[in-house]
Parts: sequence; structure tokens; C-alpha cells
Amino acid sequence: MSSQWLQKRRRDQFYKLAKARGYRSRASFKLLQANRSYGFIKLGRNVIDLGAAPGGWLQIAREAVGESGFVLGVDKLEIPPLPQRNVVTIVRNIEDPSLSDVIREKMPGPIDVVLSDVSPNITGAWDTDHARQVYLASQSLEITRRILRKGGAFFVKAFQGTDLQDFRSNLERSFQTIRIVKPPASRSDSSEIYFLGLDYIGEKHPPSSPEEQTVRPISEEDTASRP
Repeated sequence: MSSQWLQKRRRDQFYKLAKARGYRSRASFKLLQANRSYGFIKLGRNVIDLGAAPGGWLQIAREAVGESGFVLGVDKLEIPPLPQRNVVTIVRNIEDPSLSDVIREKMPGPIDVVLSDVSPNITGAWDTDHARQVYLASQSLEITRRILRKGGAFFVKAFQGTDLQDFRSNLERSFQTIRIVKPPASRSDSSEIYFLGLDYIGEKHPPSSPEEQTVRPISEEDTASRP
């Protein structure tokens, strides 16, 4: 059996599972698997989902926070409503400078977790697609810095490429711990990875000289998901 055939079968598996469980997207399993490994979305937490359409991650987040938490989805496209009273959506672009204020007005309390699965429209020109994806991830990080409580978590999609190290360095100035996650539901041949920032500490100043910089390069070990 070819690896291409196995990958196609695997993709079909998650597509069929999503249909069977009533999830709106096979991407639901990426968040589900990551949260099972790291437990950053817990019962009673307040969660923001940036780039939430069609709502698959909203469903997983709602399962994790239960009745006592709250989930707010943000997307430039309208998201069909979910039946749970503690899942709310708004139509906004993450580049809207007023978005942080709008989010805070909608939330019932401090924000514990920010999720971002925002993607650009893929052009097929890899340098352009990669740069645009890192830009959107950076926009998500800036929003997160304005709204996330100290000690909170940030889970964001990125594409492998030349700009990724700078993005990781920015994350390391705001979070005590950084993990790189490749969920099983994400294709092994895809450049897609996820950064998980844990224990938000606010913005630290960057090192004043190259000698003070201790950022590790991204390695294969980093991109492996936990068992």
C-alpha cells in the first residue's frame, strides 16, 4: 500500500468520524487531540475561538468547558448558531482594531484560553501563503496579549517556513512554556503545525544583544505530538 493511499484513508477516517459525531469539521479532531494531550481547556473556562467558522472547534471547546464555561467564536463569516446557550458567535475580522474591546464586552469574566485556526486563502505561491499565515498568527497573538488573563493559554495554527522562528520568539516573550503540536488529525505531509503557549506572563522585553538570545531552533522533536 502506498503512503498516499494511507494518508487519504486517514483523512477519510476523520471526515467520517466528524460526520458520525455531529462535528462541523474534521478539524475538530485537531483541537480534541491537542487538548487531550495538554489539557489547556478545562471545565468552567472562558474561551475565545478566532477564525471559528464553520464551528467545529467551538463544539470541542464547549464539550471541554461544560455548562459552567463560556465560548465566544469570532469569524469574518457568519457561523450558524450552536444550540448551547453558553456558545456565542460574532462576525468580525481579526484585523479590526476594535475587536479586543468587543470581545471583552461579550465575555462574562476573565479569558482563560484563546484559540486561533485562522488561515489565508491559499494561492499556491508558498512564500506568499506562508507569510500571510504567519501574519494572521501574529495578529491573533496581538489580540491575545490584549485580552488573555495572566496564566492563560494560547493555541494557534502556523505554517512551517522562514518566518516561523521570529513568530516563536514573539511567543516566548509572552508565555512561560511553548509547545509545538502536530495532532494526528493533521496530515503528516502538511506544513501545518500548532503552537501552544502556556502560562501567559505578559510582554517581556526582547534580549538586548544577540548573545542574550537563547531561542532554540525548531526541531523534529518539537513538532512531534505527545502520545
